[in-house]
Amino acid sequence: MPPLHPAAPHDAPRIAALHARSWQENYTAAMSATYLQQEAPAERLAVWTERFAHPAPGMRVLLAEDDDGELLGFSCLFLDHHSEDGSLLDNLHVRADQQGTGLGKRLMQATARLVLAEAQNDKLYLWVLDSNTRARAVYERLGGRVGRSEQHHMPGTGPEGVAATSMHWRAGELLE
Repeated sequence: MPPLHPAAPHDAPRIAALHARSWQENYTAAMSATYLQQEAPAERLAVWTERFAHPAPGMRVLLAEDDDGELLGFSCLFLDHHSEDGSLLDNLHVRADQQGTGLGKRLMQATARLVLAEAQNDKLYLWVLDSNTRARAVYERLGGRVGRSEQHHMPGTGPEGVAATSMHWRAGELLE
């Protein structure tokens, strides 16, 4: 398994490319084809460039790369994001050819360790789009508890947004 390490600002283009590709592969039921194919790559690059130019104090981004430096997956955590829910795992993306290898679980476990080491409490949560049933099944296998449902307004989803459900853990549960 590839080692995980913190991202740096120069990684923004690679992160954005994998993020856009992941959305293109997994969010066709939630986002417009025009957005996914024509706008997502540039829009995600702008988002990640801004995130690294002006990082939130609790932002932690971890990368998994192969021996040649190719990005295989990443996670983005915001420590102490919500007073009740705890730290937000805002992004977890694994390249399609790496799914099912345990890399996503390793990234989640690494974020759980960050929560235990650096956050005010041990709570961890994420949002999963209701249309992304495969990801939700993975989170449930990892012990995630279903929380609340909301409409999330994301690029390419139109004014009505898209249905998403929160999943919750105590960070230590991911390490058992």
